[in-house]
Parts: sequence; C-alpha cells; structure tokens
Amino acid sequence: MDYDYDINFPPDYYDDFYEDYGDLFPNPTDYTLQDLWTDCLIPTLYDGFWSSAKLLCCSLLLKFTLSLTFLPDHVFHVTSSSLGLYCLYNFFGNEILYIIIFAVVGYCILLLANNLLKQYQGIVCAFFCFFFLIICELFFADKKMWHRLRGCQMLLSMKLISLGFDTGYTDKQMPSILPCFGYLFHVGTVIFGPWISYSSYIASKQGIKFTFSWIYTIIRCTLLSYGFLTVSTCWTSFLLHSTGWKWIDAYRDALSFRSSHYFVSYISEVTATLSGVQVSSVSSAFEIEIPRSLVEVVVWWNVPMHFWLKTYVFKTAKPLGDFIAILLTYAASSLLHGLNFQLAAVLLSLGFYTYIEHALRKKLADVFNACILARKCKPDCGHLFQSNHVYVRMANIGFGLLSIFHLAYLGVMFDSTSGIEEEIFYDYMY
Repeated sequence: MDYDYDINFPPDYYDDFYEDYGDLFPNPTDYTLQDLWTDCLIPTLYDGFWSSAKLLCCSLLLKFTLSLTFLPDHVFHVTSSSLGLYCLYNFFGNEILYIIIFAVVGYCILLLANNLLKQYQGIVCAFFCFFFLIICELFFADKKMWHRLRGCQMLLSMKLISLGFDTGYTDKQMPSILPCFGYLFHVGTVIFGPWISYSSYIASKQGIKFTFSWIYTIIRCTLLSYGFLTVSTCWTSFLLHSTGWKWIDAYRDALSFRSSHYFVSYISEVTATLSGVQVSSVSSAFEIEIPRSLVEVVVWWNVPMHFWLKTYVFKTAKPLGDFIAILLTYAASSLLHGLNFQLAAVLLSLGFYTYIEHALRKKLADVFNACILARKCKPDCGHLFQSNHVYVRMANIGFGLLSIFHLAYLGVMFDSTSGIEEEIFYDYMY
C-alpha cells in the first residue's frame, strides 16, 4: 500500500512576502469598487512587482548566461551562486549569514559522510539539518528573524538531504564546491523555491530555448501569481463580508491564506522557468479549491515537496512499516517547517484525516466496485461503476465538500485577525 501524497500543508514559510506587505493596505471590507482599485489593488500590485523585480531580473540574467554556450561550466556555477546570494542579501540583509553558515557546514558534513559513512550519507545529512535548524531556532536566532529565514533554510535543507541520498546509495560522485554551491544558491529557486534536484540543476545548463511555450508559461504563471496576491489581500474581504456565520468567515480567512500560497507557488514557477530550469506545476489552485479529497489537496499543495517527501522520507522509512513511515514523514515535514505547535497541530490533523479518508474510500471502492478512491482512478481501473455514474459522482462530490469544510477548519489556525503575532505563532493553549 503506497500513500502517494504530500505532508506539506501548510507551507507558511512561503508567506513571508505577503506578511511583509499585507499590513500596508487598509481593510477592503467597506470599499466601493473605485476604492478597492485605488487603495488596495494598485498598491498591492505595485509593491508586489517591485519587491520581486530584482529576483526576476537575476533569474533572467542566469538564463542569458546559459545561452552563451562558449562559456565554461564553472562560469555558470559561479553566476548561479553569486546571483542567488545577491538576491538573498536583497531580501534578508545581514541575516543571510545564517544561510551561508548552514550551507558551508552542510557541505562539509556531506564530504565527511561521503568518505566515512557513504552508505548512510543521506541519513547523516538529514540529522545534521534537523539538528542545526532546531538549535538555531531554540537558542540562537531571534524568533521574528528566524520566521523570515525559515523558508530559505527549509529549501536549503531539502537540497542538502536530497544530495546526500542521491550520492550516498549510488555510484554518483559528490559534486565539487562550485557546482554544489551553484545548486544550493541557485537564483531561480533560492528564495521562493521550488525544490529541484541536483540533476535538474545540471540539466538546466543545456538551457531552455526562447520558445513560445517558454514565454507562455512565464506570462501565465505571472498573471496567476499576482492575481492570487490581489485575491489574498483585497478580493476575499471585499466579496466575502463578515456574515456572523462562523464557517463562512472561516472559509474566507482560509481562502485568503491559501491565495497567498498560490501567489508564491506561481511566482516560484516563474523564477525557476526564467532561470532555465524545466519544472512541472508547483501547485494547482483548481485541484485544491475544488478538491476530490484531502489526499489530492496535500499532493497539489506543493508538488515538488510531495515528491521530495515521498522519495527521501516515506520510501526510505517504508521497510519499518507503512504506519511508521507515515509518522516519520509527518515528523520530517514538521521539523522542516519549524518548531511550533500551530504547524504541528495542522500537520498531525492532516495525517489523521488523510489516512482515514484513504482507508475508508479504499474499502468503499472495494465493497461497491466503484471509482470512489481518494485519488482519481486510471481509465483501465476495472471498477464496475466508473466516475461518470450518477451515484459515483454524488459520492465524490460529497467527499469533496467534506474536504472544503476541513480546509476552512484548518485555515482558521492561520487567521491573521487573532491579534497574535504571526512571526511567533500560537501555542498549544490557544
């Protein structure tokens, strides 16, 4: 039995941009359309674009470097890491010292493990990353500052751990320092993501031609990204007024939170594509907002991280048993997201919800011989009652509505109107 889903909900680390700029705008609840345009939409789009303009330009600059095929490989690696460090400094200032120290020490740990414990290299690197993140968060870093850095630290951890596993169990050689740091600080993925493998980074040296498809992807994702930024900041409060019915209000707040995630997911696809990396969809708002199941939601929430967790955590721990593998996967996701009860509670809840839904719908599908599994059936699934059957549709719609309810319920945990600073998060008493 294979649990093919991500344990990555919700990646609040993706919302640093929104948190930095969302408070600049008045509450649009009582706006007219003219007020909404002048006082919310225009400032949101203006600040959103100029805050990410340097990152977009640097990503495109790396793409132009790739087009100069006569340049040696080390120029590509140096350009990638230099532009990435410049963007990190532009976003975080002197706080990037934590990121640089993490990368340098992590690379040294990888080299030592490669020479002494090659078979366990990935596990050693994982323990180091979790230890470093926990120690910094508990004893060294300021909470607000660490909250800003956590997304980049998380991406860096994922790259180090995947590099450790990929070169530990195979005959692949550890990359030298220039290509390694070019990968770790790759400008197209260092701020917002997405996570990419080292092989994808190396493949990007071949470059993606300036084709219509490449341009279309950039334009489409850019429009979607900034569109969802306005939904998160302006449209949700404007269209979904406070009704006094708590579940409508909860859905509104959860939708605002999810929209801020879509903004960063689509802008990460833009930066990665601009820099020459070929990436599939990072997230799908349609699959999340009109879900078949919670299992589908957590898969589509962040597709690259879903793949990372499944490949490097779940499959590695699966010999210990499915249940232990699931627990370790959720534990790894919680530690990567940071030490706070708020995220751990949501992730633990999702663990129970998705496991129960997966098991229940599998039993129902077997009993009724129908396509009502948590994941969509393949065309040749062999079920007697296919997805177009009226009762099968009704059952899947019912489970989808239940997933929407759960999204609203879990989204309340990230309500910015609670009066509690988002950088500190709620404790278990709340």
